Amino acid sequence: MKLITVEAQFAASDFDAAIELISTHAAKVQSMPGCNRYALYRKPTGDGVAIIQCWDGMETFDAYRESETFAALGVGLRPLMSKPPVTMVAEVDTV
Repeated sequence: MKLITVEAQFAASDFDAAIELISTHAAKVQSMPGCNRYALYRKPTGDGVAIIQCWDGMETFDAYRESETFAALGVGLRPLMSKPPVTMVAEVDTV
């Protein structure tokens, strides 16, 4: 299983718009084949988020990255980000 963590920061004036955009698309992502988890967390500093995702494998994650949903998120979020996002990918097994 692939565990994907994406951290993104936003200006205070853009934070609510970013949360709304991610939240609007979350159900679509969660219903995609191979998505086991897609959860949004607010950073304690109040200026960023962490999105935790679990996918069956890179094939299903890559299918998401090639989807219209991913493209729409990118188009909407990139202008709101105060710095480039940080993405980490790990191979994990359930315990």
